[in-house]
Amino acid sequence: MNALRSPLRLAFLVLLLAASMWALLLFYQPGLTAYQQKMAAPAEPEYAGVTATWLGVSALLIRDGRHAVMIDPFFTRPPGLLPMLFNRPIAPDPGRISRWLQRLDVRSLDAVLVSHSHFDHAMDAGVVARMTGARLIGSDSTLNIGRGAGVAATRLQRAEPAQPVEVGPFRITFFESRHAGATGGRPTGDIAAPLRPPAGYLDYRLGGTFSILVEHARGSLLHHGSAGYVPGMLAGVRADTVFLGVALIDELEPYLRQTVDAVGAQVVVPVHWDDFTRPLDQPLRAFPLVVDLDGFFEDMARTRPKVRVMTQGLAEPVSLYVPAPAP
Repeated sequence: MNALRSPLRLAFLVLLLAASMWALLLFYQPGLTAYQQKMAAPAEPEYAGVTATWLGVSALLIRDGRHAVMIDPFFTRPPGLLPMLFNRPIAPDPGRISRWLQRLDVRSLDAVLVSHSHFDHAMDAGVVARMTGARLIGSDSTLNIGRGAGVAATRLQRAEPAQPVEVGPFRITFFESRHAGATGGRPTGDIAAPLRPPAGYLDYRLGGTFSILVEHARGSLLHHGSAGYVPGMLAGVRADTVFLGVALIDELEPYLRQTVDAVGAQVVVPVHWDDFTRPLDQPLRAFPLVVDLDGFFEDMARTRPKVRVMTQGLAEPVSLYVPAPAP
């Protein structure tokens, strides 16, 4: 019995230490205070111009008053980390998606754009496109998510890198990029057939990664949802604002050179920092281990003091390009 007690005691101590470390990661959230301090004021409805509404992870709604596009919609957010680790089946939640579209007063969209086909960027994209009558534009893998969601073939459009697409008053261009992390992101590969949920987390395969330029007569923005890059991919591209993924950054300085510096951005909005295993109606928190918000804010202030770092409240439209007042 004594021989057994020592291994059992050791195992208990290891589990206790692991639980304590995980609890610390969950409750200690560096960067959120700085995030609040840099938050932009919500748009004035009667004089909003072109607005961007951040919806968690890298989801973004862009409007100019008459037209709208949405990038990487993800309202379902299946709860819990363990189901993801064990690759449990998941599926878009049409009720939750519908409630969020109503909350945002979104009755129709010109297009749904997808940066890559992992579940936290693309799982809801087909359902949102179907509900709003939007074109779904992305990789072949993204289009197979759309097919599985019942999006009509006439509203599926393959993204052709560096080939602009006119979407209402917006000019959309996809640029080939890479996923964050030294391994290129997991799971890699393509979704080779229509994906009909429920399906495992890992069934939402990468399908290629894009940086998405959205141009409007009043200004331009770059949506860079995942913190990888292809050197020189944005040569000659200009954007006023970059919505920049800040999870799993390998080396910040070259990353900023290839994204923010490359397009001459004046404003950077950090995205893809929040824990997407929690519902959107719960307080947001930084994802443990994979995000260093404090470090990002400090490095930006030190190395690029002329670039404004602007943060956004959840589901609060922020004016990007306000029209000039009438004479």
